[in-house]
Amino acid sequence: MINVGIIGLDTSHSEKFAELLSDRSDTTVRGVWDGGDVRSDAYTEAFCRDHRARRYDRPEEMIDHVDAVMVLTVDWDRHRPIAVRFLEAGVPTFVDKPIAGSIDDVEALRRTVERNGTPFYGGSAVPYHPSLAVMRGDDGTHDLFAAGYNDPFYYGVHITDTARTICGADWTRIVPVDHGVATTVTFADGSSATLRFDGPTENPAFGVLDVGGTTRTARIDGTAEELDRMYDPFIETFVETARGDRDESDRLFDAATLLLGVQATLEFDVAVTPENPLLADVTHDGGSFTETYEPFY
Repeated sequence: MINVGIIGLDTSHSEKFAELLSDRSDTTVRGVWDGGDVRSDAYTEAFCRDHRARRYDRPEEMIDHVDAVMVLTVDWDRHRPIAVRFLEAGVPTFVDKPIAGSIDDVEALRRTVERNGTPFYGGSAVPYHPSLAVMRGDDGTHDLFAAGYNDPFYYGVHITDTARTICGADWTRIVPVDHGVATTVTFADGSSATLRFDGPTENPAFGVLDVGGTTRTARIDGTAEELDRMYDPFIETFVETARGDRDESDRLFDAATLLLGVQATLEFDVAVTPENPLLADVTHDGGSFTETYEPFY
C-alpha cells in the first residue's frame, strides 16, 4: 500500500486525484495540508473526513508518515520549497502544473532530484489523454500543431507539455510566430511544433494535429468525461513512479524550461534557445495568480 500525502486543496485536482487514489486497492490518501489560500477551513475538514486522512499543520510533518506526496498548490511559488524537503527526505514527489515559475526553481528541483535520486513526477495530465498517447507512440520525427486557450502560462503548460511529450526530444529553439499568441519550437531530433495559446474560449478545447508515423488529429474538450480519460493513466504513471518503476523526470524538467522559453519568446519577441540568458528574466508570480484564482469546482 502506498500512503499518499496531498499538499494543497486549491484546485479541482485535489478532489479528483484523491478519488482516484482512494478507489485503488494499492493506494490511499494518508495526510492532507492546505494553506487556506483558496479553500475554507470547513472544506479542508470535510475533505479529510471524506478520505479518512489526517490533517497536518505543516507540510513537512508528513515526511515520516507518507510513502509519496502530491504538491498541488495553485501558487507555483510554493512548489520548490515544499517539494525540495520531501525530495531530500527520499519521498517520491509529484508537483502539479506548472511545475515552477522561474528557471531558478526548475533547476533547483532538477538538482535535488539528481542529487538524491528520489522519484519525481508531475506536470500536465493532458499528454496522457488516449488520443494523444497514440501520437507519442509514433516513432521518428513529428510535425505538430497544437492550440490551447486562456492564460498562456497557467493553461499554456498543457500545450507545451503535450508538444514535448509527443515529440519525445529536448527542445532546441523557439521562435515567435507573426499571427496570434504563438511560437514554433524545434526539437533535438528534428521535430517541430507550432503552438498557439489564444484559441477560442467559447466551447474551449485543446486541439492537436500531428504528422508523424501517420497523420492524427485530436480535440480534447474541457468536460468531466474528457478529464477522467486523461486522469486515470496520469495517476497510474504517478503510482509507477512512486514505486520506482518509471522515470520521466528528464522530460518533465525539459518541458518546464520549454514553458518558460515560450514565455520569453512571447514577451521579448525574439528567438530563444535553452542557453539564452533571457530565460532568467522570465518570472511568473504564483501568489498574484492565486489571489484571483477560482477553482473549476
